[in-house]
Amino acid sequence: MRSPSDESALLLELRGLAERGRHRDLLSRLQALPADTLERRTVYALLAAEAHGRLGAHAEAERWALAALAIARGRGERHAELRAWTYQGAIALERGDVDAAQPHFAAALELARTLEDHAAQARCLNNLGIIANLGGDPGAALASYHLALAAYQQAGLVRGMAETQHNIGISRRALGDYRGALAAADEAVRLAERFGDEALSALALAGRAELHLVQGDVELAAVELGRAAATYERLQHPVGLAEVWRLEAGVARARGDSAGAAARLGRAAELARGQGSAHTLAEIERDLSAVLEAIGDVAGARAARERAVALYRGLGAAPAAAEIAALIK
Repeated sequence: MRSPSDESALLLELRGLAERGRHRDLLSRLQALPADTLERRTVYALLAAEAHGRLGAHAEAERWALAALAIARGRGERHAELRAWTYQGAIALERGDVDAAQPHFAAALELARTLEDHAAQARCLNNLGIIANLGGDPGAALASYHLALAAYQQAGLVRGMAETQHNIGISRRALGDYRGALAAADEAVRLAERFGDEALSALALAGRAELHLVQGDVELAAVELGRAAATYERLQHPVGLAEVWRLEAGVARARGDSAGAAARLGRAAELARGQGSAHTLAEIERDLSAVLEAIGDVAGARAARERAVALYRGLGAAPAAAEIAALIK
């Protein structure tokens, strides 16, 4: 049995790995622990759930989130129960099942308010903003994000502030507010670098690179995507890498290399199907359909559009699904 000081040192190490985005190293350390340690302590189960979820291993993430919920309830750990509910919602959302995600977030938000847990409220509001944005309502998404940002600031959580600024940039871009989107993306990069999480910095860089790409600054986008890709490759982070490859395909297409773009999107789709988010895969299939059509592969373009429509519908992204469905010939 570990002494209290040994366990405190271990938890400090594990949380440090999680905060720096070193999720594979975290899982390696957890797997070296005795099985009963993982299965009896909520904190270890929650760390396992988060690490698997960040790496796109949704089945394992859900298994550990359910285990954490059961342990927390058995031990009367309300705050741990709250985190488990939040993780279950996030996992369902990443998996592309918005109908399953919403009840988890609603339950978590109610419990967070009961416990006056500002950080948990912020996480729920941030995720509800993502759902609103997917549903085609970036204005409602921004309202949720700003509430989340205020709660994260009150709790002093820099990671959450960075993630929320990244999401604000996405919604402002959807509204055509490119100046506001770039300001939010710049703030996301600044906060991520201040926090020191490499994966978070790569996420923020990729978000800013997409803005550069949309506005026609292809070379700057390529530089920032190269930095993000190198980080994700070093961290063996498939979720982020699939998204970066999608955006690099956009760079290739902007340079007139449609064949190269199609090849990059094919690789990204293969990776995302195994360990990516459903939203990333939907965007990959959408982009792939356009590239395949451009190079004359009508059947391939149709198949990619049909896959994108199915994914967007599962995500509750009805406007995006309808827009792509209208292009199917």
